[in-house]
Amino acid sequence: MIVECKLCGNKFESSEAEEIECNCGCGGENVLCPNCGYEVRLPRTGMPKKVKKEEDMGFFGKVMSALRMGN
Repeated sequence: MIVECKLCGNKFESSEAEEIECNCGCGGENVLCPNCGYEVRLPRTGMPKKVKKEEDMGFFGKVMSALRMGN
């Protein structure tokens, strides 16, 4: 996958760059730009988001879900 560095504008192949884990806790993956060394976040693939079940949500989550549904 071709990614573009937001700092220097260099376009490069993500498979050829050095992969590093994001340290902010989001679980994302970053690669280092081979030109300037800036961390470039890899876009998420077409994986669908995990839908939370009502059992997994707390009280506030259930209320927000009900308000979104219009019930």
